[in-house]
Amino acid sequence: MSKIVISGYYGFNNAGDEALLTAILASLRAIEPDADITVISGNPGNTIIKHQVKSLYRFAAMRLLRAIGESDLVISGGGSLLQDVTSKRSLLYYLSVIAAAKWKGRKVMLFAQGIGPIRSRLMRLLTRIVCNRADLITVRDKDSKQELERMGVFPAKVEVTADSVLTLNPASKLKGKSILAEAGLDPYKPIIGVSVREWPDNRRCLQQLATAVGSISEKYNAQVAILPLQVSMDMKASQMLMDCLPEMRNRVVMVKGNYSTEDFLSIIGCFRLLIGMRLHALIFAAVMKVPLMAVSYDPKVDSFVKEIGARAVGTVENLEAGNVETAADALWGNALMEQEARICAMRKLAQSNAVKAFELLHK
Repeated sequence: MSKIVISGYYGFNNAGDEALLTAILASLRAIEPDADITVISGNPGNTIIKHQVKSLYRFAAMRLLRAIGESDLVISGGGSLLQDVTSKRSLLYYLSVIAAAKWKGRKVMLFAQGIGPIRSRLMRLLTRIVCNRADLITVRDKDSKQELERMGVFPAKVEVTADSVLTLNPASKLKGKSILAEAGLDPYKPIIGVSVREWPDNRRCLQQLATAVGSISEKYNAQVAILPLQVSMDMKASQMLMDCLPEMRNRVVMVKGNYSTEDFLSIIGCFRLLIGMRLHALIFAAVMKVPLMAVSYDPKVDSFVKEIGARAVGTVENLEAGNVETAADALWGNALMEQEARICAMRKLAQSNAVKAFELLHK
């Protein structure tokens, strides 16, 4: 029985990261159902209940070192762990887990990570040193591979796959319809889903987005669901967006709750269109075959939409309502066959991450 430790941004009620963990665990268990898995978490109790794994608090240093030392493989990922935009401390933390595992003589895999931005010269140097000690690195897009190579990480260590969430199966829409009905929407009429997050100087962006959403809603007689993916982080921006739509109060609702990954997939599957800032809102839409458009705040968003043959309609800094409306007209009611084919190919790449993990483990 393999003993695996997984490090990531887990236990913080972030829908994207919890979906990543759900997907990683499912892909590992599909290959070795009885694998002994321990997840490093900000809330071990919640992680144990949600994911049926062992879990340790992320700052319980001695217990973590013991668990790492007793493991066969340490997985770092997925998500955007190696970046210093959030903070240098978070980057140092995830690098320290990798370094501790190599100090203990364990095999280490960076699992479908998105790399960067890393702006500090010192942080780029440390990332290069630590990543060059990893046994295998898979990244979710070509831009991440190029960023590692620019930092001096050996190209032979790095393989491009895809985000692990793409391995999830589409969910039934029944639960989503029930949640939307409870929120006050008619799930059998068109719904535009909008997922935004807090970002510096985003008021103009949200005002432009509100203007576009109002126009699209009027044109297609559609309702609007504002869906925070991490309530603690997204509520301010979500409420600001809602406040920009006072004339639509009877057609706009906030859909918030302690939802599971399957619930989020089910909700988004009921949308006619998703407009999203958060990467995993876009990936949920891709899994559920819902037309999507991105408002970019980070290179990872641009990388994903580029890979699936879509595009961002603007950035937080330069979004224009007219561009959003034009993109919505192009997407509304149209089949996206080429995009679906690309997503299918990416899904296969995402499934290869777990295969590579066990190949490394048993090498």
